[in-house]
Amino acid sequence: MTDTVSIVKCGRYGDSADAVRKAVGLIGGIGRYVKKGDKVLIKPNLVSRKNPDEAVTTHPDILRAVIELVEEAGGKVTVAESPGGLYNAAILKGVYSACGVDKAAEGTGAALNYDTSFTDVHFPEGRTIKQIPIINPALEADVIISLPKLKTHAMTSYTGAVKNLFGVIPGTHKAELHFRLDDRRAFCSMLVDLCECVKPTLSIMDAVWGMEGNGPTAGQSRHIGLVMASANAYSLDKAACELIGYAPDEVDTVRESIERGLTGEVETVGEPFEPLIMRDFVKPESHFNLLRLLSLPPAVNAWAKNALASRPKIDYKTCVKCGACADCCPPKAISMAGGKPVIDKKKCIKCFCCQELCPQRAVGIKRPLLNRFMLKFLK
Repeated sequence: MTDTVSIVKCGRYGDSADAVRKAVGLIGGIGRYVKKGDKVLIKPNLVSRKNPDEAVTTHPDILRAVIELVEEAGGKVTVAESPGGLYNAAILKGVYSACGVDKAAEGTGAALNYDTSFTDVHFPEGRTIKQIPIINPALEADVIISLPKLKTHAMTSYTGAVKNLFGVIPGTHKAELHFRLDDRRAFCSMLVDLCECVKPTLSIMDAVWGMEGNGPTAGQSRHIGLVMASANAYSLDKAACELIGYAPDEVDTVRESIERGLTGEVETVGEPFEPLIMRDFVKPESHFNLLRLLSLPPAVNAWAKNALASRPKIDYKTCVKCGACADCCPPKAISMAGGKPVIDKKKCIKCFCCQELCPQRAVGIKRPLLNRFMLKFLK
């Protein structure tokens, strides 16, 4: 099986319209994916209320370009997202405004979704999860176009086309899934189940400015200068991971998709691939785990996993004691003791939701000294 991923240079967001049109054109053109009268859900990455210049969310210029392209094909657009935390109309309005989504939709026929209803979808084909709560706008769409952002991720090492669909899980149901699936591999297997259930028609990646380091919200912005697109979300992620220096087995959503036969050989079209590879792209600190290099018996592995795993750490100099980390913590491992957040290490499942959703970037990543020392020694 060979899948096609298009790669187009886009040095600045002002050139988004041309770059998006070219990227989609290289894989068949928008008419291949959208027919006149289709209800089209566009799903950007709007993880939280962030200014577009922070390189955390899908840039509004990319969103605008896709809206216009879909409308040219006769599609009826709805933009929808369930960001981290609570899911209600007031939260959505604030996120749309902060992320520039409302302005991106101005003058178009696109509607911004405020319907927070959802349906528990029975999905017997799932390997890890067989009942999935999904927001109704996604279920009612004829076509789903995903607009992921190319970023690193503290829990999953990388977030892209497959993980972007976690935003069709409503509000706090995301926290429940984190709590139930506290193992990284199980969580990423669930993400692949979700992608198989939702089956996005097309994925167009904002890789003009991405994020490296301790993403998906607290890393450093990095200029990549690309727009990428594919009808296969798994193949898009495989290509994007190779672009920033990950081997396929280093990212569990990619590894899982390969093992399931959901992606195979990837053919890139547009820009030559090899010269674009960024070998110095900074990975999250939590990615460097000694357990990846060791083969331990199960009885020892449980202890080692707890002792050697990276953990969230509060920077109290930056913390403003807002309590957002405690509110979003799936296992309720964070309490506001004396007005400041305190992490119960025994309860912490190392999902890094606190790090991802802290509005002040006051939650860092702490790697145990033994982990750091032995990794350096083994390297």
